[in-house]
Amino acid sequence: MNVRNMIRLPQRSQAKHRIIFVVLFLTAVESTQPTKQARCENPSCSQHLHRGLKLIKFMNVTTAQLLKTYKASNGDSMDLICDMQMVNVPVSTISGQSISERISSVYTRLKEFLPHLKTVMEQQKDFEPPTNPVAEGLKHLIAYVDLISPIVNCLLQILQPNMPIPEPAERPTGMPPAQNTFQQKAYGCIVLSRLQEFLSKAFHELKSLRGKDNIM
Repeated sequence: MNVRNMIRLPQRSQAKHRIIFVVLFLTAVESTQPTKQARCENPSCSQHLHRGLKLIKFMNVTTAQLLKTYKASNGDSMDLICDMQMVNVPVSTISGQSISERISSVYTRLKEFLPHLKTVMEQQKDFEPPTNPVAEGLKHLIAYVDLISPIVNCLLQILQPNMPIPEPAERPTGMPPAQNTFQQKAYGCIVLSRLQEFLSKAFHELKSLRGKDNIM
C-alpha cells in the first residue's frame, strides 16, 4: 500500500462515519413524526410549512454528506465526473414567475428525483454490499422525498385551490437499458450533486412563504 492510499483510507472512514451519524440522527427525527402523510385538513398550514422546511434542511444535510461519501468511495476523479453533462437527469433549477408556480416546480422536481434515487440505490448492488453507507443514505433520501412531497402538495392546495397539480412520470425516461461501471458512477454522482443544489433552492422557496396571509 503506498502513502497516497494510506492517507486516503482515514478520509474515507471519516466520511462513512459522518454519513452513518447523519442517517441515525434523521432516523430518530423521523420516528418522532406522527404520520408519513401531511393531512391538509389540519387547521394550521404554517405547521406544515415549518415541518417542510425542517425536513428539507435535514435532507440537504444528508445529501451533502452522502455526496462526500460517494466521491470518497469512487476515487479522486469524481469531482470532475460530477461536473459532466448528462441528459435525462433532473436539473436543479426551479421555474415559474408566481409563488404558486415556483412551489409547483419544487413539488414536480422533487418527485422527478425520486425514481433516479431509486435507480442509483439499485446500482449500488453492483459496487458494494446492500448495507454500505451509500445505499443506506439513499434509502433515507427516498423516505424523505415521500415525507416532503405531500407537505408541498398541501401548500399548493392552499396557494392554488381547485387547480390540478402535475405529476411527473413514475420512472425516468430515456435512460439506456444498461450502463457500464463508469456511466453508473457518473450518473449517481450527478444525481446527488443536482439534488443537493435543488434542495438548497427549494429551502429558500419555501422559506419565502413565511408570513404569507394565505398560508397562515
